[in-house]
Amino acid sequence: MPAVTSISTAAPTGFAAVADARAEALEKRRAAKQKDAEQAIETLKQARTSARDIQKEMARRKLEQIKQRIAMLKMTASMDPEGTARQIAALSRELSAAVKAYAGASGSSGGISVDASATAGAASPVAGASADAAAGAEDAAAGSESLRAAETAVATDGAGTEGQGAGQDDKPDTAAARAAEMYRQIQSSPEAQARERDREAKKAEARDAEDFLKQARDLAKQLKDILQKIAEAAKAKGEDGRKAVEDAEKALGQMQQEISFAAGAMPAAPVAVAA
Repeated sequence: MPAVTSISTAAPTGFAAVADARAEALEKRRAAKQKDAEQAIETLKQARTSARDIQKEMARRKLEQIKQRIAMLKMTASMDPEGTARQIAALSRELSAAVKAYAGASGSSGGISVDASATAGAASPVAGASADAAAGAEDAAAGSESLRAAETAVATDGAGTEGQGAGQDDKPDTAAARAAEMYRQIQSSPEAQARERDREAKKAEARDAEDFLKQARDLAKQLKDILQKIAEAAKAKGEDGRKAVEDAEKALGQMQQEISFAAGAMPAAPVAVAA
């Protein structure tokens, strides 16, 4: 009978070991799949970011080309007012396309149209603002949670040691200093550093967008100024001259709309939230 008892006692132990090993193997496989999924997502993000950066760079180069062509146009505008008006129309459309491309690469739908797409696109700034607000709220919540965790830890530590150092000279600000140090450690965690990198990247993107729009507005103003100077001379050429001026004015108006829309749709710099 003792031998039987020994066998019956050992059996459950063996089954438990097998079950534990199987559970551990399943957990390892689950963790491996999770890691593979995260890596795949990160790869897709990097590829998308790279494509967007290329599109933005192409738009910047297009602005530089337009700038050079405007400089040449200024020198010859008075020689051929009608031809100048046509060139202004063409450059205005190219500038509109460049702005639209940059705005699209910045995450907005881009585009100004006379149909329903303009109304649909107008929702993008609101959606972007909501996303920025949600991100800010999340960062604020994370910061507050970290501070509460530090304060709770310090309070618990203080309660556990209360009465042990009755004769010790403990400075009044010791607890606050410990809380600040723990909070600093929490904020230096990989998650907090990743949030900070993301904020800095968004700030840089917003600065680049503002610089691009500033250049686009300046070029638009130059084209408008040239047209104002040669409009009367072009119209004096007859019907073709008047049509060229009207076409240029229309293209300039659409370009101004595109720039205004892009200004509202491009990402703004994230607002710093105090913890």
